[in-house]
Amino acid sequence: MTTKVKKKMDYKERLKQSDEIDERLKKKEYVLTVYQTGHHMMSCGEYERQVFPRRFWVNCSLEEIPEYIKWMKQPFWECPKGLTKKEIKNYPYEKKKWGIYTNVVIEPFSEELEKSYLTASKDEFFAIRRHIQESDDMGKS
Repeated sequence: MTTKVKKKMDYKERLKQSDEIDERLKKKEYVLTVYQTGHHMMSCGEYERQVFPRRFWVNCSLEEIPEYIKWMKQPFWECPKGLTKKEIKNYPYEKKKWGIYTNVVIEPFSEELEKSYLTASKDEFFAIRRHIQESDDMGKS
């Protein structure tokens, strides 16, 4: 009978691992292309109460990406710049400009991630993954 012996991670190793994970989560290694448009329902169809459609870019970390995805699931509103927190809190509903993110494209920003991405593309990693996903999808039908 054989027993597996697991090496216990000591406290310093756990702290080091945790610090490395935190550093990785906070590192701004991604560039997001964000597409936004006015939110028709929240503005009651009034164009002057909708944010202007635009595309913008932002460098962000893994930790920050969910915030951008959140605004694809629910509308947001904007008000004029320079208001105090109290003025923003009490900003009248009928003056709010409503919007929603329609797409968020995530791409590598750091040189290391870019090289990894290009190598994976050249080695057909993404093509193979798409093929596997298509096969999985066909099996579910």
